[in-house]
Amino acid sequence: MVNKPLARARLVTQGVATPIDVGVDAGTPEHAQAIAARFGATQGQDFPGAISSLAYRMGTAGAVNAVDAVNAVREAFNTGLIVRGYPMRGTVFVTAAKDLAWITQLCGVQNLKSMERNRPNLGLDNSHVDQAAEIVHETAGARGATRAELFKAFEAAGIPMGPGNGYHLVRSMLHAGTVVYGPIAEESTRVENHVMLAKDWLPAGTDLEGTFNGDQHAAITELLRRYLDSHGPATLRDFAWWSKLPLGKIRKAFADIASNYVSWHAVTGAPGSTAPGEELWVREDALELIAEHEKDANKPSLLAAFDEIILGYQDRMYIVPEDHHAALVPGNNGVFRQAVYASGEVVGFWKRQGAASKRKLVIEEFKPLSTTRAKQVQTRFKAYPFASA
Repeated sequence: MVNKPLARARLVTQGVATPIDVGVDAGTPEHAQAIAARFGATQGQDFPGAISSLAYRMGTAGAVNAVDAVNAVREAFNTGLIVRGYPMRGTVFVTAAKDLAWITQLCGVQNLKSMERNRPNLGLDNSHVDQAAEIVHETAGARGATRAELFKAFEAAGIPMGPGNGYHLVRSMLHAGTVVYGPIAEESTRVENHVMLAKDWLPAGTDLEGTFNGDQHAAITELLRRYLDSHGPATLRDFAWWSKLPLGKIRKAFADIASNYVSWHAVTGAPGSTAPGEELWVREDALELIAEHEKDANKPSLLAAFDEIILGYQDRMYIVPEDHHAALVPGNNGVFRQAVYASGEVVGFWKRQGAASKRKLVIEEFKPLSTTRAKQVQTRFKAYPFASA
């Protein structure tokens, strides 16, 4: 069931309704890095959408020009400040480069086991992964390599390359922390990253041992803090679903930082969690910001596919009307549509037609937008930080 007060609060803490102060100069690559670090990890399956989501959070309310924001995000990738990887949930995420290794080691063990179990179904075994890793070391170098270049090299070396095998091999190395998705492959016809060797591209000493002296409890506490600060109000079970970390360990970690958070329902009287007995936690010092920008959080927003506002929580129906939830993922095929948000809920889906100066907004409305609302949505479309022409 839609929970409009909760949706508005999350739009504020996520930096969609109003810019969040992350302590760096706005519109710079360091700004993009700081936002990525604040979240810990943000959805990155659709790379153009991931760029737009970060850029949007840099440029909300005209704080940064959309083109400048996109360029800053692209430069952050190209200079190694942010990367993409598979740190958890078998899903691509964007992280600050200094965070990918320790989050992957903390949350990604089950992903490696799952990949290994599926390998025989593809006609692959562990020796093929080892062979592919050797090829990446020989092929990537300082420039890196596109996936297509690696797939060609794998095939030339005699590795079985049936449907999905190349992707499986690269993904296995991403889960293992051998490689990362780094700078943008400008020569490619699609928006994609070069595959880079992690030892060359990630900052030294940023693994679990180097960052937390191997202390998993400290790492869980830090990742939980970032999640609640950037996603709150949220439940501990939301974080458990998001990270796939054990709830028991999460509760122990929360005990160390609980004094910084308050129950959203108890303090505001707003509707609570849809899960019985689960408190929605929010930073106490975020309450003033949420109240100050409640009106801003009612204004329309065009969300990228896979945006954290939609995918950052176990229950998406806090913001997506139940009658339209199935249409968010047509055919339940894992591909999420771009949502139009207004007044505390998703009110439709959107896409663009045409390129660059000929872009046209196409909306599938749940119910007709008012003339005023339709004009506001068009204004947002014109200022949207598109990652590609």
